[in-house]
Amino acid sequence: MSKKLIAVCIWFGLLFVAPMAALAQVPIERSTEIITISNKQYYMHHVKQGETLYSLARTYLVTEDEIKRLNPEIDELGLQTGMVIGIPVVQASQGYFVYTVQEAERTRKLLRRFDVSEEDFRRLNPSVGSEVFVGQKVLIPSDEPVTPTPVAQEPDTLVVQTTEQPADTLVVPEEPTSVFVLPEQRPDTCYPSPQNARRHYRVALLVPLYLDGIDRIDTSKERAEKTKNSRTMKFLQFYEGFMMAVDSMTQRKGMNLDLTVIDVHENVSSAQTAVSSLQSEQVDLIVGPFFSKSFAVVEDYALRHHIPIVNPMSERESIVVDAPNVIKLKPSPKTMVSQVADLITTRYPQAKVSLISDGHLADTALIAALEHALDSAVASEVMVTNGEIVERIAAESRRRNMGKRMLSTMEAEGQIFSTKALQEDPEGKVYFENSFQSFSSSEIDAFQKDLSSARDNVLIAFGRDIVFATKILNTINKSAQKFPITLIGLPSWTEFDNLLVPNLLNMNAIYFDDHFVDYNDSLTLAFVDGFRAKYQSEPLDYAFEGFDVGWYFLNALAQYGPQAFGCLPYEHMPLLHTRYYFTKSRYQDGLENRYWNMYQYDSRSVELKPIWIYQEEE
Repeated sequence: MSKKLIAVCIWFGLLFVAPMAALAQVPIERSTEIITISNKQYYMHHVKQGETLYSLARTYLVTEDEIKRLNPEIDELGLQTGMVIGIPVVQASQGYFVYTVQEAERTRKLLRRFDVSEEDFRRLNPSVGSEVFVGQKVLIPSDEPVTPTPVAQEPDTLVVQTTEQPADTLVVPEEPTSVFVLPEQRPDTCYPSPQNARRHYRVALLVPLYLDGIDRIDTSKERAEKTKNSRTMKFLQFYEGFMMAVDSMTQRKGMNLDLTVIDVHENVSSAQTAVSSLQSEQVDLIVGPFFSKSFAVVEDYALRHHIPIVNPMSERESIVVDAPNVIKLKPSPKTMVSQVADLITTRYPQAKVSLISDGHLADTALIAALEHALDSAVASEVMVTNGEIVERIAAESRRRNMGKRMLSTMEAEGQIFSTKALQEDPEGKVYFENSFQSFSSSEIDAFQKDLSSARDNVLIAFGRDIVFATKILNTINKSAQKFPITLIGLPSWTEFDNLLVPNLLNMNAIYFDDHFVDYNDSLTLAFVDGFRAKYQSEPLDYAFEGFDVGWYFLNALAQYGPQAFGCLPYEHMPLLHTRYYFTKSRYQDGLENRYWNMYQYDSRSVELKPIWIYQEEE
């Protein structure tokens, strides 16, 4: 076997039995079968293969929860082919008009401008996410069309209407654009086809194995323990995880695949050798190289031959600029911004939200973007029920060891609340003026004086310095004894995850990371067992990452064939260590993953648990 080239040719196999296949989506036609029960009408829909709750909800203009409430068996059995389910017939109570979005902004800000409720808007636009984009068309509920408040336009902004070009094209427009608009609906070419599954695919994996001078790789447990920190072993597990995905796709799912594995490291000459090897191939996809200089060499070859190329390691945004065939897996820090805002609006809509930053000059632009996003996400007024305030009073009474007695009053945000009056009307509502607050690290005292005892307080602590992190934890933890505080640590607080764990638990700390392995998940445990059996060693982060890369992209090829590159923004299949939500800033740029894993310290189970705030499809 050559030390430079490992060729693996694998052919047809059996069906894949592990529960890892991505959920396919197919076009849905509304049922014509309608029944009436208690003066209410319902569609009787026969579930077909590939249909999902999301696609059904979008087709029938209802929410997923409405479908599940009417069909409780879905929670127990899942949505299965052949089921006959009821779906409410939506009777439009008002008209609507079509509005073309003029400014990229938060959806809630758009609703405030038109003075429409989110419930009415979502019923007409179930597929719209937490943000709207320039050129996007949305339905605005209204008895008569209205004209929104004018929005100032950038004079040189050019919107690319992607419906005029195939989604998978790699052609670069002559003039640069400032906004890339994905099609609102999944293109017809981005639905799985049995014909694609029967195609013959060629994939190249360019991974640094450092095979020079090595006659063989010993993967025994004893040898692996001794050499796990060596250069060879560093990326070997990525290769092994990738091969686990290859085995599943070929031997059990029947994918017809030629896989070429080439040893490419930071030496540019190794990349040039790889290019020479690939010139005789008709490759459908290249994964790697892992180092920037080597990647640049192979990327140039891939661009000239219109081959999608995956960069598994770089966080640099520049690698996708003017590189329409590059797929960047590591999210950049700036993509945290919208996800933090989504977390607030989804899980903490009533919270008092604050940011404390350490003022690092390198993060000035990122902090400013975060402040802007949070200011838009936080409502100007929030409502809390009397009953919820009573629960806060009860918690404070327990903290003071008052037994069965409760405090007679509580002061919160400049108001005095009577416990007795609140208890007499638990459904009553209290409204608080609300605004996002930003503090520097020297203003912690001011932040603590601004805390609310009547509702959640969410603190985003932005800093890269362990001294800053320690100061925040030690200081704010004292306030967390009295006030309900949730801490969100950015941008890289995973480096401090062993720092004062009791304090992190006390504040239900939330982390963002580009990977997170949930060892309570059944699929994770199945992979661990399979990896141990095959390689006699424990899978580390690179093993999970290698499997996910192989599983995601091989599935994409098998489902979408030559159109796979253009379909990736619509494919959010479950993976082991992360998810991929691809987008691009400009038409001529490559695809960049924008998804960050979120996980939280659970004080009851004393462990980290993943947080998921998005639907399967957006």
